[in-house]
Amino acid sequence: MATATSFVLSPKGPFSLAASIRFLEELIAIPGIGPFSAELILLRGAGDPDHTPTAEPRLARAMAIAYGMKAPPTAADIAEISEAWKPYRTWVALLLRTMLEDDTHEIAGHAIPARRL
Repeated sequence: MATATSFVLSPKGPFSLAASIRFLEELIAIPGIGPFSAELILLRGAGDPDHTPTAEPRLARAMAIAYGMKAPPTAADIAEISEAWKPYRTWVALLLRTMLEDDTHEIAGHAIPARRL
């Protein structure tokens, strides 16, 4: 079984789809770590530049605004839409979440009413 250390230090390049999926599965198997936390560990801790955090609720809301959707997209919709962002899905997701924060200030603790979807 691979570990987080072997994932990050793999000489074959750690960011293959199979390695990312395996890494996420191993993290989620740890009690107390769910899909949202596992994806953030993959993106921030391991630095995967091309993964879409489909469990990130703020990303769904940001995508709904950016794409003019009536409701936030599902995780499957996020994954499908983000295919067009390759190989920079992590960065596009970050920019969309930043756009949402600029609109709402919810993370900074000065929340203003969000746009209605």
